[in-house]
Amino acid sequence: FLAAQSDKNLQISRRQVSDFIVKSKINGMVYKIYKEKGEAITIQTPLALLGDKNNFILEMQVDEFDIIKVKKGLTLLVAMDSYKGEVFKAEVSDVSPMMNERTKTFLVEAVFIDPPKTLYPFFSFEANIVIQTKEKALLIPRTLLLNDSTVVKKNGEKVFVKTGLKDYRMVEILSGITEEDELVSPVK
Repeated sequence: FLAAQSDKNLQISRRQVSDFIVKSKINGMVYKIYKEKGEAITIQTPLALLGDKNNFILEMQVDEFDIIKVKKGLTLLVAMDSYKGEVFKAEVSDVSPMMNERTKTFLVEAVFIDPPKTLYPFFSFEANIVIQTKEKALLIPRTLLLNDSTVVKKNGEKVFVKTGLKDYRMVEILSGITEEDELVSPVK
């Protein structure tokens, strides 16, 4: 009886040994190990940060006012501090339908079309989602706008302008000035 019980215990122990071997379900690179050898963990304890070095996902928070313009498949222009002066193309791959109530933003994911040579997790980036394009448009820096609708010509004349598309740096001018007009920075 003792021999049979010992044999059963041995079989159970052999099965349990595999429970202590950690294996990833994906092939990839280990970016960080969170625990040290010998530390106690539970099933829910993260052990490491793994990822596919050739397949990064860009995660962005988009304001609730802008989210209705964002659709899967739109192109992004991505700039990163690590690659000064370079712009990379990406494409929206997913738009979360749930708003984060605290930040009033939606999670938007994108994947690179032409990725940089080297990437690491948690790189910061700035992305512009291309919602609309125009072949020819008159653009001026937003810093030249006074009250979002007025510009100052070189001669000091203040002119009301009608604006179109905007980003954080540039604004499209639909009417009010031409490309020949010289502008100066307004005193605010």
